[in-house]
Amino acid sequence: MAEKDHPPSAPPPTSYMSEPTSDPALLEPFRAIGWSNSLLNSPDYYPIRTWSRLPKPHTGEDGFFAGTLATSSTIPHCLTLRRRNLQPPPQDVPVWPSPTAKPSSAPSPNPPDVIMMVELATPGVNGHPDTAHGGVVATLIDEAMSLAVAMHAVPSGDHPRGAIYTAQLDIRYKKPLRVPGLVVVRAKVVARVGRKFWVRAQAVQEESDENGSRGLGGQLEWARRKTVVTDAMAFWLQTGPSL
Repeated sequence: MAEKDHPPSAPPPTSYMSEPTSDPALLEPFRAIGWSNSLLNSPDYYPIRTWSRLPKPHTGEDGFFAGTLATSSTIPHCLTLRRRNLQPPPQDVPVWPSPTAKPSSAPSPNPPDVIMMVELATPGVNGHPDTAHGGVVATLIDEAMSLAVAMHAVPSGDHPRGAIYTAQLDIRYKKPLRVPGLVVVRAKVVARVGRKFWVRAQAVQEESDENGSRGLGGQLEWARRKTVVTDAMAFWLQTGPSL
């Protein structure tokens, strides 16, 4: 079942990215998996509600991620972990990798500012059989990046995250993202100059076992190898308070 019991209104703008959640409907699906449960138990992170999963019918904001992609056949469950000791990003602008360069030449996303854990279902996110559509993967990367930027951006007006926009997104698809199963997206703001943000993110998945089982249901053991299936870097902008 997908998440249903959303709060009737969104949390206050100043608190939604900092207040921990203990909602069983959000935590329990990830407590049942060895890998995600170990992340939940990390002393360096704590769980928060994923802002873009909260419906906002009065504005229609986040309708794609909170509605279209929040069903039992698409993305039934999503949970974000926030780094406890968030450090201000450096002001040194990173070198942007060329299209043919290895993404490892960009700053590392570790330790990430946010870890977004996502249950991918089927067939709603499929491109090829048993494989997530590339656009869905890009959406997950973009959403995790937005949460990382929001933690560092100063709110503008009554907008909870400030008005932040993806200006450029460079995605490298390294391996297929298999579904159904768990994917972990880690994102980090690697540089900031004023209202300009440079962000790095990776989507990571556990490798299939010899019988082909993976993720949720017949989930893999914690000892299974974690593989970066998608690597990305992006440039984000925050608008001024008057916009």
